[in-house]
Amino acid sequence: MYMGFYPVQRQNAGYYPVQNQTSGGQHARRSGGNRTHRSGAQAQQAANLVGHHVKINRGGPDSVEGTLIAVPGDYLVLSGADGVVYVNGSHVKSITEGNRSQNRSRSVDFVSASSFQSLLSKLRLQFVQINRGGPEKTEGFLAEINSDFLLLIVGREFVRVPLFHIKTISVTSNKSGNNKSGSNNNNKSGGNKSGGNKSGSNKSGNKSGNRSGGRSGGKSGSGGRSGGGRSGGRGGSGRSGR
Repeated sequence: MYMGFYPVQRQNAGYYPVQNQTSGGQHARRSGGNRTHRSGAQAQQAANLVGHHVKINRGGPDSVEGTLIAVPGDYLVLSGADGVVYVNGSHVKSITEGNRSQNRSRSVDFVSASSFQSLLSKLRLQFVQINRGGPEKTEGFLAEINSDFLLLIVGREFVRVPLFHIKTISVTSNKSGNNKSGSNNNNKSGGNKSGGNKSGSNKSGNKSGNRSGGRSGGKSGSGGRSGGGRSGGRGGSGRSGR
């Protein structure tokens, strides 16, 4: 037996629970074959809700809400406020159906693949966010992927994430672009500050120079005048004596 979607009587919320009918428990959940079969059944149930506003899982960091735009394989593609989110079908516990989306006519670009693992391969060499929140959330550059895990470059660290721990994945922008814009803003603000200091110093220098020059000029001028007056007086008295 396997875990899968078994729709119950539809109520106002449109809630589809996942019923665990596995008697063994842990071993069945860990086997790759059962995970693939389970995610395929979940995708088939979700395919009927394409174009509707849905909520994947009831709450917590694993909850994803948006318009279900496609079910290409064993994963779901949602378009929400944060952009396109790819949901691994094996981690879907419930789907709450809302009203039909009013923006269905708007085209949304997304990556289509035959399976979730193939999707991860197509997202290689891009900046991605794995999982929505909590301690399992990771953002970085998707460098490598194999059948067991993928390799993320997070800053200066290499992080290996097992594939069965990936619940959702989405493409994010390059973080280095934010750093560049931040440095440009800092440079601009620093230039304004330094320019203000320079202009302030020039103004103060001009003022001090004008003041000192005026004072010194005034003193030298008065000195010349007084000196000329004194020398003229002396010269006149000598001539009158002769």
